[in-house]
Amino acid sequence: MKRIKIMGLALVAVFAMSAVAVSSASAKTVLTLRAGGTPLAAGTHIVAVSHNLVTVTAAGNLECETDELEEVVLNNESTKDKGTSETGMSRNFGTYLGIPGACKTSAAGPAMITTSNYPWPEEATTKGTNVTKGTKKITFTSEFLALEGPNNKCTFEDAKITSTFKPGAHGSPTPLEFTTTNAKFKLNSKAPGTAPICPKEGLLSGNWTVTLTNEAKTPVTSEL
Repeated sequence: MKRIKIMGLALVAVFAMSAVAVSSASAKTVLTLRAGGTPLAAGTHIVAVSHNLVTVTAAGNLECETDELEEVVLNNESTKDKGTSETGMSRNFGTYLGIPGACKTSAAGPAMITTSNYPWPEEATTKGTNVTKGTKKITFTSEFLALEGPNNKCTFEDAKITSTFKPGAHGSPTPLEFTTTNAKFKLNSKAPGTAPICPKEGLLSGNWTVTLTNEAKTPVTSEL
């Protein structure tokens, strides 16, 4: 009888250890985005802001003082946290040569930037990648104010932009900051108003800081 009891206790221990092993194996690492310590709920508006975004081309560089990409959170605390940017949520602007809204180009003077092909789905993963896609393609058009129209535009497109970030360890959230490095955009030479000076491609690079869209601009953090 004593042997049976000992065997029974051994079996209970084995089953308990198996349950822990199964539970550990089935647990998934998720990415949690927070603001003020609170996980972001679906429907929350956040904005990624860059002050050093530059598009490098063979015909010169394009720079804006500020670039903003606003996003609505669709889900959080997942292996793939998703959001979407809708029409009008991307803004590129400056005051080059004192012109409100104008960005700087090194070859063609001031330029006004417009973006299109929304919505732009967003996806941040536990691997530290953030992918922005367009509806077909992410598209931005530069209109050069110093050139006489109608052929005074360059339209560039890319299927997606992949950026990187470093999520914090569990319990140690870090500011959500993306880095974009040499994202390649190709010229759409068939777009209306294409100027003869347009280069065939441009490489987009810069850093983004993510906050809420509230007046306090509460920082957004990430952790695994």
